[in-house]
Amino acid sequence: MKYSVSDVSEMLGLTSSALHFYEKENLINVKRDENGHRYYTVVDVFRFLSYTKYRSMGFPLKTVVRQFSGVENDRYLIYERLRQQKADAQKKAAYYAKLAQYIDAHIQSANRIEDLLDQYEFTQSPHTLILHDEECGWVSKSRKAQRIAQKWVKAMPAMRLVVTLHSVDTFDACFGYAVTFQQAKELALPMDLHVQEMPAVSCLHTIVATSEAFTEAPHIVFEKPIAYARSRGFALRGKPWGHILLVEVAPEAHLKPYVELWIPIG
Repeated sequence: MKYSVSDVSEMLGLTSSALHFYEKENLINVKRDENGHRYYTVVDVFRFLSYTKYRSMGFPLKTVVRQFSGVENDRYLIYERLRQQKADAQKKAAYYAKLAQYIDAHIQSANRIEDLLDQYEFTQSPHTLILHDEECGWVSKSRKAQRIAQKWVKAMPAMRLVVTLHSVDTFDACFGYAVTFQQAKELALPMDLHVQEMPAVSCLHTIVATSEAFTEAPHIVFEKPIAYARSRGFALRGKPWGHILLVEVAPEAHLKPYVELWIPIG
């Protein structure tokens, strides 16, 4: 039986150039009919399917090429590669399972926008560690500090962007990076910069929508919630802080961040 390039390409979901690559690597001895058209036999199809099987298991293309080149006539080597691919797949499965949990946490937080936007509830804040540096809190001029911050940035999406109000008197606010106390241990994040522990305490919990001005004046997100707390006679106990939940982009690329806030009260 003869099969055309288009037959095999359609069946395998490969481009003709991909098939041509295997020919170029001498994994397929291409044949031509009386009209000069390339065609494949059942043996060729069997080879293509075998290549596809190993590629589907995540084997690098170069490994597949080497394995079928004729220089590795060793099934034990294939066994070992399969075991390694299994171990790699298990690591990826664990990574993506954890990633799904982090994404779900973000979804749950974002879903609260409808209920909590400019509304207030009493709750307990999460036990959180916040890292920041001098100036804006996200970026330092120090190379050492930048390398430390980079490790926190790479911990996304477990790590979240936050804003902290250091003083309710001067409204001095700073951006930073945050993880839960448990995540900090699991991720083995460096603690060489300014790290604040935010214990789980009774808070006013709310979500506010702000503008691009927030990036230059982060304190503005705390003004209305603190005014509300004071109007109700609550005493502030500790530093207010919050997660940046998500950012909408308005016309002309203007940013509209939504920030989830915890205002410690006593």
